[in-house]
Amino acid sequence: MKIVYLDQNKWIELARAVKHPVLYPDLRGLLEALACEVGAGRLAVPLSSTNLYETYKIRDAKRRQELARVQAALSRGLVFRGRYRRLEEEVSDVLREAYGLPAVDRTPTWFLSDVFFEATAEIGDPRLGVAVSDTFIQAIRHRPALCLYDYLVSGSEAEREATVRQFSEGSAQLKKRIEGRRDRHRESPISERRRIYGAILLIEEMDLIFSFAKKAGIPWKTPRDLGPSTTRKIVIDVPVYDTERELTLRLESQARPIHENDMRDMQSFCTAIPYSDVVVGENQFMNLARQAKLDKKYATRLTTNLQDLWAMLELTS
Repeated sequence: MKIVYLDQNKWIELARAVKHPVLYPDLRGLLEALACEVGAGRLAVPLSSTNLYETYKIRDAKRRQELARVQAALSRGLVFRGRYRRLEEEVSDVLREAYGLPAVDRTPTWFLSDVFFEATAEIGDPRLGVAVSDTFIQAIRHRPALCLYDYLVSGSEAEREATVRQFSEGSAQLKKRIEGRRDRHRESPISERRRIYGAILLIEEMDLIFSFAKKAGIPWKTPRDLGPSTTRKIVIDVPVYDTERELTLRLESQARPIHENDMRDMQSFCTAIPYSDVVVGENQFMNLARQAKLDKKYATRLTTNLQDLWAMLELTS
């Protein structure tokens, strides 16, 4: 099964083709071909937390419903799991290999979930803020697309405003940190900034990494126990950290101001590139990903044109 990730603007294009098939016959034909592949089990088009957020925040109810309907139908309610869960598995894999421990046997699509809120936090994760019953989870899994659609369209204006405000506050903090690093290390070559950012990343995530090591049965007591070799492996071989570092470095290198949209785009690309066969997005982050050679490292095809999916997926009209 191939996996395709579409950034939000591409979903909007497909929604236009549903609403105006006469105006966009080629896109309508592509959408029908993609739906056929999804139905046959040869393709998955999962959503990221960024997709969900971007749709959820649309104030115009009709436009939100139109977009959510396309996303729910084509994704079938599948989402990429959130950063924490992906990190837990990725760090565990690197540590197990480094310490000669047996690998964990997982399904090939372990990074996908049919429970929409797991794009942000896993079932049982205290960050959800609420206890979720097994009955509720089974109901979502029974009809994942419908439950996803209902979530996207049923929120009140107050709920949406609170969600947008919370995300904007988090983005503003991240933006401030990136701009601060850019000012401090503006004259440094990218190789030096890569080392600096790698060190900062490890320091900030040390407690999390130690918790994953403990679950894997690795008896670390102090940060010195990591050792230089394992430290390098964590930064380079853990896809979450690798993509975050490389895209952030290149975003920092640009002369233009950094915007909240950049934070969302970076989040979605760090999620999708390591686990997708094809990513369809906008020029800016496509170029940053290519500069970082992330497409080659993860064997992911990058394009800005939905119509390229015909050839990339060998679809037939």
